[in-house]
Amino acid sequence: MPGESMPGAPSARDAGPRIATLSAVLLSAVRLSAVLRSAVLLLGAMACTTAPPPRPAPAQSRSVATGDVAAPVTGAAHPTRVSGATRQSGAVRRVGIALSAATTTGSLSATGEWRLYEADGDRLLVRGTGRGAWTVTRRGGKVRVSSRDGLTATRAGTLVAEPAAPDSYLTWNGKPYRGAIEITSTSNGLLVVNRLSVEDYVRGVVSLELGTVGPADSAAMQAQAVAARSYTYTRLNDPDIPPEGRRYDLVATVTDQVYGGVSGESAVGNAAVASTTGIVITYAGRVVNAPYHASCGGTTAEPEEVWRASPEPYLQRVSDQIPGTDHYYCEGSSRFRWARTFSRAQVTTALEQNLRQYAVSGTTGGGSGGGTPSDSHASGPVGSVRTVVVDALTPSGRVAWITITTDRASYRVRGNDIRFVFRLPRGEILNSTYFLIEDEPMHDGRLESLSLRGRGNGHGVGMCQWGAIGRARAGQDFQTILQTYYPGTALAHEE
Repeated sequence: MPGESMPGAPSARDAGPRIATLSAVLLSAVRLSAVLRSAVLLLGAMACTTAPPPRPAPAQSRSVATGDVAAPVTGAAHPTRVSGATRQSGAVRRVGIALSAATTTGSLSATGEWRLYEADGDRLLVRGTGRGAWTVTRRGGKVRVSSRDGLTATRAGTLVAEPAAPDSYLTWNGKPYRGAIEITSTSNGLLVVNRLSVEDYVRGVVSLELGTVGPADSAAMQAQAVAARSYTYTRLNDPDIPPEGRRYDLVATVTDQVYGGVSGESAVGNAAVASTTGIVITYAGRVVNAPYHASCGGTTAEPEEVWRASPEPYLQRVSDQIPGTDHYYCEGSSRFRWARTFSRAQVTTALEQNLRQYAVSGTTGGGSGGGTPSDSHASGPVGSVRTVVVDALTPSGRVAWITITTDRASYRVRGNDIRFVFRLPRGEILNSTYFLIEDEPMHDGRLESLSLRGRGNGHGVGMCQWGAIGRARAGQDFQTILQTYYPGTALAHEE
């Protein structure tokens, strides 16, 4: 209706006074603004009496599609590494494992955030997210890293990759590893070393060395962890290898111990390592090398029966027979008993490839090995095999010596070398030296085939792994197992 308004709305009658009030408020605000501007100008003039600090140069890093960043390589060194994985800290002992010594290329990444540094100056090269891999190649005497987006860096010396978060693992060729990875260009190619704590290293060893076992076999896994840790410390403390002598301590193969990184771990293995942390085998107050093998076949051997080695008081022959029975603790092994027949072609191929490397000169036992055959035909073909004869057995029943006679020469081979002389082209060696020759059929004065029947798998010295499993299933604890296979030893904590 005319003259009416919504509740609370100003009427035409009181609009004039309100406009006057609003104008007064605005005028006051303008005056306050002028006062504030004067104060700011005064403070600025006072600040000009001190020179401002220099502005840092903007970082010239480049992002790539994977989220990784190539960090600047000029200017000051990166102040501190996040993880410190390559440093000794407190009582934590670290070990370097050679994953490869002669590769020409590889792939580097992580399961989460990671960093790549120049080792000598701690200079940061790459901030990685783990969403993409960097290709690593050898370029002359330098290491070159490149992303799929075209970012590259080439440096002399060693590059060190480290995880940037506790729950991240570095990966080399797709396999995850704990600790750091160091990459160095050498005359043979890229030397790739995984550097990590001894305990983390043992986690990646025990399940691969002992095999897949269940919780009921935990005592055997604990014994394996202590034996593997003891071997590791003997390598770390080896007086014949100065600390600066090489960039790694062990290799990741049977040459030392089979190591697979995180992929080689298992729940039973990790629990065994954790429950025996720091425990090693000692004799007369020193940590000892504690060899082990898959299956002894009924009795272990002493070192001098197998290798060119001196006796060790803690490595004695041990029977694996279960007391009061005709059975053995290591009967669970598929190679507790075995048989193998070599054809004439297989024997000839194996001997042509391997015999000269292991044959011993002379006609009597006790040679030092690695010599040449006792005949003038050493540089020619081995010849057609006529006989293979076992000359002597060791006290544990293993073959001490064999003589191989061909139409050109006679060759003598001793101990564990016999296993490598009969190595097949694909690399498989003879299971053990605990064998007898079962059959040697002849044809036209030449060996037609060679049949062996044997027991056990491995060199036979120290702990029998299948025996340890059998003993664990019989209720023995890891201390009893270790004291059985390494008599006279004591367990101690490595400091």
